[in-house]
Amino acid sequence: MSPSLVLLHTGITVVGIVALVVGARINPVIVLILGALYLGLATGLGFTETTKAVAEGFGALMAEVGLIIGFGVLLGSLLAATGTLQRIVELFLKAFGKGKSPYAFGLSSGLVFPAIYFDVALVMLSPIARSVARRTGTNVAAVGGALAIGLEVGLLMVLPGAAALAVAGSLGVSLGSMLLWGVPVAILAIVLGVLLHVRFVCRTWKPESDEDDGDKGVESLDIEATETPRRQAPLAVLILPVLVPLLLIVAGTVTEMTDSEIGWVSFLADPVVALLIGLAIGCVITMWMHSREAVERALNKGAATSGTILLFTGVAGSLGEVISRTGVGDIVAGLFEGDSASPLLLAWLVAALLRLAQGSGSVAAITAATLLAPVMGDLSVAPVLVALAAAAGASFGGHVSDNTFWMFKALLGLSTKGAFKVYTMAQSIMSIVALGLVVGASLIA
Repeated sequence: MSPSLVLLHTGITVVGIVALVVGARINPVIVLILGALYLGLATGLGFTETTKAVAEGFGALMAEVGLIIGFGVLLGSLLAATGTLQRIVELFLKAFGKGKSPYAFGLSSGLVFPAIYFDVALVMLSPIARSVARRTGTNVAAVGGALAIGLEVGLLMVLPGAAALAVAGSLGVSLGSMLLWGVPVAILAIVLGVLLHVRFVCRTWKPESDEDDGDKGVESLDIEATETPRRQAPLAVLILPVLVPLLLIVAGTVTEMTDSEIGWVSFLADPVVALLIGLAIGCVITMWMHSREAVERALNKGAATSGTILLFTGVAGSLGEVISRTGVGDIVAGLFEGDSASPLLLAWLVAALLRLAQGSGSVAAITAATLLAPVMGDLSVAPVLVALAAAAGASFGGHVSDNTFWMFKALLGLSTKGAFKVYTMAQSIMSIVALGLVVGASLIA
């Protein structure tokens, strides 16, 4: 099949999914599967290959993030039972004040959490985001958008974010240069992106249609403690279920970056193992403060919530696998291969189109960097700025083919239309702002 027809059917699939979910209000799980089946058959994968891709895409994504999401949500439920998240919110508001909560949330998630697996940070921070919005009276879209911006910037621009490391390596950018340029660009991109997104949602947000699209499961994960504990514990102890996994993951990242990997450290630093350890610590603390029955109640609430999130995430993986097998990513990449005109705009555009086509910001940034690597010697700009331009482009337009889109929808209690306003718009605004910052930096580099 010709590349133009593949792109046409991909566009029809994406538009059709959005129309059926937002306009006809059909369950997204059903629509995503229907979209994947249509795309596979329309692009010539055949009946057997299409159904195989749907099943394998679901399974592959669940193998990658299923336990991480499940353990993360269970951990959040335990933290709610002990009142930990409520106390963190109190500390958060005292330190930054109510009016600046989105900016503080965006900066902290972008600069403190780059070493943490994106999905792990998301499931840990989303209950806090919901509570910050509720306690401050701030629009949930403003705090959620700040979280979407901060986590994406941390992943793509700030070391040791996984995609930032990969992009720097592909383009031969030193880690020192990536830090020197990446951190200032990241800070400005977060602040300006949050500022513009907050203004956008203040004018467009409609709680009656943009929040809680029937996903009542997320409401069971309320961070407010529902019973008085029989014992109290200091906050330093209460945050151990979160702090220990974070430290383990960071330790693994450091040993990997310094080429001094140790077997047992790598094992404990695996996100699944690290979160399981945090979950065990959380169970012990909850049992000590409350009772064994309280632990069971908290875990049951978390299990009910995680089921909804896992289903959304898995079927997004099915669609992503079908898209991958159609070769649309290679088609988009091939349109720009070897072209070195306007390198910063080119890097941004290639990465943005790849993100729109196949969903993953990491894949989009790394692919764009790989395509541009052979012509880096002929470009007139610093390689680090090309890396940041690619990272900015890879932040643009995450939508229904991105599993994180559906995680945001479920974890923050949004409708599908609301998720577009929060996740897609926030990151797209930041993407354009970051491109402007990179182009500006090229004038003084």
